Amino acid sequence: MATRKLIDALYRKYNRPPASTDELNFSLLFDYALENHGIVIDEDDLFIGSVDPSSPFARIPLRHIHEIFEFENQIAIVLRNSIVFLSKSDSKVNVHLRMEKPSVWSRIKDSLLYRD
Repeated sequence: MATRKLIDALYRKYNRPPASTDELNFSLLFDYALENHGIVIDEDDLFIGSVDPSSPFARIPLRHIHEIFEFENQIAIVLRNSIVFLSKSDSKVNVHLRMEKPSVWSRIKDSLLYRD
């Protein structure tokens, strides 16, 4: 199970995509997620069949993937502001969304714009 501390560490460690998609460990997806998640990779995109087609996570451009990481029971696909967790044993998918805290300037601007 991925903890908050571990998730934050993944975002920090893999804050940029690799120079080439050849550096990504796609074999993890084929070894553990192919059957349960209907993984398909073409020249530009990764398709996850177990995700609703209307979801933005059903098709992920390969250039947006920073890392593919293995946990005990899950495979994590690390993106800039989200991590897609694919279960190794069934078709469950969980997504962690990183919510950026607004800057001080943004908070001041919002307070001035939305005054009553």
